[in-house]
Amino acid sequence: MGHEKGAYWYGSRLSIEDARQLAPHNNATSLQVTAAVLGGMVWALENPTAGVVEADELDHARVLEIAGPYLGEMAGAYSDWTPLEDRGGLFAEETDQSCPWQFGNFRVA
Repeated sequence: MGHEKGAYWYGSRLSIEDARQLAPHNNATSLQVTAAVLGGMVWALENPTAGVVEADELDHARVLEIAGPYLGEMAGAYSDWTPLEDRGGLFAEETDQSCPWQFGNFRVA
């Protein structure tokens, strides 16, 4: 976010119908989350001496190899969204209009 192209989203597009074909009684979100957990668990089993690691230290290709069949289409898209979009309509908010990507402009609920 915040570069000359705006924002970039990359993720899994999985319909509820496709999710339920893969795992009955699930929805897309539950399958996307558990697929990532499964990928991480397989990596941990295959690397028993690694200890506690940060996510960046995992072999992402191996994790996605395991999780991929449960994720549906992987896609990326640019967006013109900023954290200032639709702000201040119901009540005044303190935001930094000079730079939408300032930390204070992101809502923390």
